[in-house]
Amino acid sequence: MSSQQHFAGKIKPSDLPAPPQAALGIVKACRDQEVGATQLSSIVNQDPRLTVEVLRTVNSAFFGLERKVRSANQAVAVLGNRALRNIALCFAVRDATRAESMKGFDVVDFWEDALRRAVGARYFAGLLGLDQEEAFTLGLLQEFGIMVMLHVMPGKVSSWPIIRATGMEHRPRVEHENFGTSHTHVGWMLARNWGLPEEIGVAIANHHDESPQGLSENVRKLCQVARGAEVLGSVFTARDKRTSLEFCHQVLTAEPFGLTTEQVEEVLASVPEQVEAVSATLGLGVKEQASFQGILEQANKQLVEEHLSYQELTLKLQAALEEKERFYHALELANARLEQLAYYDPLTGLSNRRHFEDGFLREIHRHSRTGRPLSVVCMDIDKFKTVNDSYGHPFGDVVLSAIASVLQEVLRATDIKARVGGDEMYLLMPETPGPVGLKTAERVRKAISKLDLSIGDARVPVSCSFGGTTWAGRVDSNTTANEIAEQIVKAADVALYESKEKGRDTVTWTDVNDADDDKEEDSYDWDY
Repeated sequence: MSSQQHFAGKIKPSDLPAPPQAALGIVKACRDQEVGATQLSSIVNQDPRLTVEVLRTVNSAFFGLERKVRSANQAVAVLGNRALRNIALCFAVRDATRAESMKGFDVVDFWEDALRRAVGARYFAGLLGLDQEEAFTLGLLQEFGIMVMLHVMPGKVSSWPIIRATGMEHRPRVEHENFGTSHTHVGWMLARNWGLPEEIGVAIANHHDESPQGLSENVRKLCQVARGAEVLGSVFTARDKRTSLEFCHQVLTAEPFGLTTEQVEEVLASVPEQVEAVSATLGLGVKEQASFQGILEQANKQLVEEHLSYQELTLKLQAALEEKERFYHALELANARLEQLAYYDPLTGLSNRRHFEDGFLREIHRHSRTGRPLSVVCMDIDKFKTVNDSYGHPFGDVVLSAIASVLQEVLRATDIKARVGGDEMYLLMPETPGPVGLKTAERVRKAISKLDLSIGDARVPVSCSFGGTTWAGRVDSNTTANEIAEQIVKAADVALYESKEKGRDTVTWTDVNDADDDKEEDSYDWDY
């Protein structure tokens, strides 16, 4: 009995309502095959209210009797033991849990739900070869635990519509959150206290379990009958009609029932009419039942709404993704602009001093690992102050931009070309030996001297002076790398000074390491 062990529960057996003794006497007597109509009518007569209930039921339009029954003995003979037991049970529950103690609780809805489960259980019992009337009683009782929980805790009545509208597979969890127990546990206690057949109590306790263990074959089948009845009933009460209907088909087309899809829908379609008929037998007033066709229409409407919601969600998601894409594109552009401002000279497009220094240290470390040579050139524009003074700073900007274009054209993409001061520029040429660096600087010098720059009718000659050096060696730390960088720039700067002393527009080369510059150039494949 796994379900009864799942919940410690806040409701104890002593909290359970006590039913009328006459009703309990009927329930117990109906289990004894030796008890006849005379003894049963004697028990009925012990409680005037039960007697009235039995007579009212037997004289209802459902039985269509020509002559009115006036005695309990006659009523018992007409009803039979099983029908009498179910009437007594309904009377007992109504008497023990009076509606006035649970303000806001819809008793009519509760009995309608109970009758749906009862007629469903009777049908499924027939499929599995079980006693159909015993199964009817089980279906009628299997949710009585919820009414008892609300009777004991009337302050929780507002949770009943939520629980009722919750899909069958989630109800125990929702009940436990609200009551600290579930209707399966309370129903099991109620069945034991009221002396119901043991197999009914076990089935009540386990009807939410898909595969209850440790039970006899007959009781296990009864649990499956109760589960099938619960699944069927949930189609009519659950808020999510589509999901409940799909779950119902899933359960009822599988073992042990093995119904076809058409048979499942036939059973569901027959439920409303059966509920109305049985309610008269048990003296339970129910509303006119909604048809199964109405349930299908709700499920289809929900499916359409979900499809439309899905489409709407898809459109919103697509719009969000497009917005995200635009945002990232704008962010990339903004980052590119920030990088341009942070690392590049806005006038010439060359790297600035910060970018040069970062790249310089990185290349020193890399060349330290490979042992390949690294060349650096310092250069500036000859008599640039005179150009600015004679032709104005705007023309000086034109000269700077023209020289920057030459550097971009002549040097490799992997070379760093930087403007580090007014007209002062540094060139960093990775993996370049001295002779190649010298030839490259000479090519740059010649290309600059051939620039055709003019202002008005005056042609303005432009030239640059260059000082270069080459380094190859090892560094073991950032401190050492910084020291080497200073030495390299200082050596290149001294060479530039020598070019100025020689009359400008020339290239002077030195070697930081005093290494042999006569290495064979053919061993390098330089793309200049």
